[in-house]
Amino acid sequence: MTSDERVRAVKYLMETKNALVGSTRDLSGDEWRHKPSPEAWSIAENVEHLAIVENGLLRGLQKMATEPAAPEDQLALAAGKEDLIVRAVPIRNRKVKGPPEASPRGEYSDPAALVTRFCEVRDRTIAYANSTADPLRTRLLPHFVFGPLDGFQWLIFFAAHTERHRQQIEEVKAGFARPRPMQA
Repeated sequence: MTSDERVRAVKYLMETKNALVGSTRDLSGDEWRHKPSPEAWSIAENVEHLAIVENGLLRGLQKMATEPAAPEDQLALAAGKEDLIVRAVPIRNRKVKGPPEASPRGEYSDPAALVTRFCEVRDRTIAYANSTADPLRTRLLPHFVFGPLDGFQWLIFFAAHTERHRQQIEEVKAGFARPRPMQA
């Protein structure tokens, strides 16, 4: 990973962390748990999903870095996908169902604890991205939609994935019945 790539990944990870924290600030317990429909996720479920996915994938990314470099033809399949990830992942017009192990489990009843958990995982990701000497650009891990992604692209995916779910949170919040301002 080049120094410019490192800066890009860390900046995007920090921006999306801060945006998610901002989107989840000042919500009541009922708002945290509100499900717009039986099949839709609540705000709490979105945040828990992000913590689960990023925690597991960060471990996978670190393990991947200890494995042999991918063959050149496989690396060519991943080349340039980071910009596609930034553009495509946050778009909410297509639903994507992840694997069952990525589903929220309802382990957090306290909203503050859930946000703290997400931030702990993201802070570990940021620390890793900011300091790793692992050969992330020569190691691949498959994504079920994008195919093979290298380690740098996975860091970009973590941030884009957070932005996707932050937008989903904003959609849930838009459906809340908020008090109307008094008319004069």
